[in-house]
Amino acid sequence: MARAMSMLIVGGDNIEVINCNLCKYGYCVSKHISGRKNKHKCIEIPKDIDLILVLTDFVSHGVSNHIKKESKRLGIKTIYSKRSWSCVESSLVV
Repeated sequence: MARAMSMLIVGGDNIEVINCNLCKYGYCVSKHISGRKNKHKCIEIPKDIDLILVLTDFVSHGVSNHIKKESKRLGIKTIYSKRSWSCVESSLVV
């Protein structure tokens, strides 16, 4: 059996629906950060993450820039999407 891809989600307060749907696609959300607090501008991305999902309508600009810089440095694929499941799903397929 293939291992689920671990995912970091940045943004959004309630991601239950997104989390359930991601499980159906073989993703496991290993960490969720709301991205609204000032201290989130310097979060450390876990090394075992395969994919980062940034929910753009619920995250500050500073946090988004930090995630973009760190994900490039670590070589982790990053997806930017609105919080609706249809937008997330279309971003995963592309």
